[in-house]
Amino acid sequence: MVAKLQNFQTREKLSDRNMTAKQKHHTVRFEMLLTKEKNEHWQALADSLNISKAELVRRKMAGCRIKTIPQVNWKCYWQLLKISDDINQIAKTHSIAIAQGLTPPQFDLILFEELIAEISRLRLCLLLGSSGEPE
Repeated sequence: MVAKLQNFQTREKLSDRNMTAKQKHHTVRFEMLLTKEKNEHWQALADSLNISKAELVRRKMAGCRIKTIPQVNWKCYWQLLKISDDINQIAKTHSIAIAQGLTPPQFDLILFEELIAEISRLRLCLLLGSSGEPE
């Protein structure tokens, strides 16, 4: 019994050495289920504050004031998401038509992909407040 207790204490000490101070302090873990949109929102907010989502939740629960994103940015963000979805639907319909042997109007799919990428960059800028060109 004494040997088992010493072995447990040794393993405990070894695992304590490998843990950071933050990990020693935060010992309880829980999971949350979020919609994709909420997850993107929380991740963008955490990224803009240069912290993890877990730290964002801890601060929010502790009553800390969190930098907010202007409502107009959110409206533009969601409008751009809808536009991006519409573009994806057009490209998908075009591809399905070709696969079925139909002849849809011709357009350059690469331009659509570039447009979707630019919309994604704009959405990120709206959330993070960056207006400069990507590096």
